Amino acid sequence: MALSHCSFLLSRVDSGLQRWNRVIKRRVNEGNPEQAILAYVEMLRVGFHADNFTFPVLLKAASNLSSCCIGFTLHGQAVKTGFCGHCFVAAALLDMYSGFGAIDHATKVFEELAVRDVVVWNSMLAAYASCGQMDNALILFANMPQHDLVSFNIMISGYAKIGRKASARSIFDRTHAKDVVSWNSMILACTNVGDMRDARNLFDVMPEKNIVTWNTMISGCLHAQLYAEAVDLFEEMKAGNREADHLTVTLVLSACAHLGWLGKGTEMHVYAQDHGLASSLHVATSLIDMYAKCGSIEKSLLVFYKSPLKDVYCWNAIISGLALHSHGYASLKLLDEMRESGVRPDEITFIGVLTACSHGRLVKEGCWLFNCMEKEFGIPPKIEHYGCMVDLLGRAGFLDPAFQLVKAMPFEPGESILGALLSACVIHQDLETGEKVINLITTSKAHHVSDGELIMFANLYASFGRWKEADKWRHRMNESGIKKPAGGSTIEDNGKFHRFLAGDISIDEDL
Repeated sequence: MALSHCSFLLSRVDSGLQRWNRVIKRRVNEGNPEQAILAYVEMLRVGFHADNFTFPVLLKAASNLSSCCIGFTLHGQAVKTGFCGHCFVAAALLDMYSGFGAIDHATKVFEELAVRDVVVWNSMLAAYASCGQMDNALILFANMPQHDLVSFNIMISGYAKIGRKASARSIFDRTHAKDVVSWNSMILACTNVGDMRDARNLFDVMPEKNIVTWNTMISGCLHAQLYAEAVDLFEEMKAGNREADHLTVTLVLSACAHLGWLGKGTEMHVYAQDHGLASSLHVATSLIDMYAKCGSIEKSLLVFYKSPLKDVYCWNAIISGLALHSHGYASLKLLDEMRESGVRPDEITFIGVLTACSHGRLVKEGCWLFNCMEKEFGIPPKIEHYGCMVDLLGRAGFLDPAFQLVKAMPFEPGESILGALLSACVIHQDLETGEKVINLITTSKAHHVSDGELIMFANLYASFGRWKEADKWRHRMNESGIKKPAGGSTIEDNGKFHRFLAGDISIDEDL
């Protein structure tokens, strides 16, 4: 009788623990890791303890929260309860420490394990790969008692991420039963080093493609500045009755923005609406950016105000779009609306607003924003913000204050900042400040002057008719073997792009 009563109690405990495990797992899967941890605390309070099914889910929750403190506590409890050596728990610990970037902790967990299955080996392999430690990953890979397809895919993906295409290809060629992940990772290895020809060859011969395949190829075209090819890939994807996702639409909209292709961008907007993707914040932000860069700020504003949710990226896109169209006061108004909505401005917000002030010659407003960035928002100005201020002051003719700001900035001024100031000196006919800038460049760089700066020096003196000085810098250019690239432009005609170069009567079709 006593024995049957004990069995009844044990079954009740097991049943109760299973229910708690389901609750915790459901909350993690729903994207509520904090609620999962709170459920675990309540579970402990009512007398249940975690098992080898509970800990992996809790460790995933800690990883999602990026909470090292919770992770260390759970690790300690797993050790205390004797589940730390269980393969599921060990693999989850390795994944968590990998997510934290704590590779030393992951290595210690791995080395202390008495029993390691292929899942644990793969978790340690993935930890090295995620931190870019592919030399360590290769040593571990060589020492593994057995490999599965996941092992090979981790290695290919790891090499792809750090741009070691040849190493990725070596592992890829050794993989016998390749799946779509293997092919996608190898394509990524090609696109990450800009080798779109090899990427396309792999793409054409792979037996199966999924949405990741298409997005990897389209993204690769964007990074290689092959914007028309990115749009063509999307058309090819549609022709094959493949469904795009929000990332596909975002990538293609970015290509349209770079090309200034309003017609195709508008088609993408319609596609997104027809396929239920227009409500995505990523898509809405890309639409705002595309319309602004294609010259239709009105449609940018329409998309912005119709979007029910607006994150900081959405606000930044519309503020930057207004800046691009020289709507300075409108950008400032949007900044006020952003703050009132409870969204905190970030570094990119201030680049947008300061650019708007520069284009609108709003010197007083720009100076106020620059000075209050750190005081009111806790954002220390970076070199990009100083660049905006130099451009603002230079455009407005305040050349000496702009030069003093360049001298006082806590960064080495880049070529773009000094170029903007030199251009302002040409426009406002201030040779004195221009020569100060030249002197600053040549003395601070110990005469290691860049090609672009030599060209700017020559142009500055030429604009004042100082031909002797201009010739001196041109002579330096010739000694360095510098050749100014021919100017060019690109136009679209019936869906095809044509590039024209100065002095060239031929046409480069189908860009």
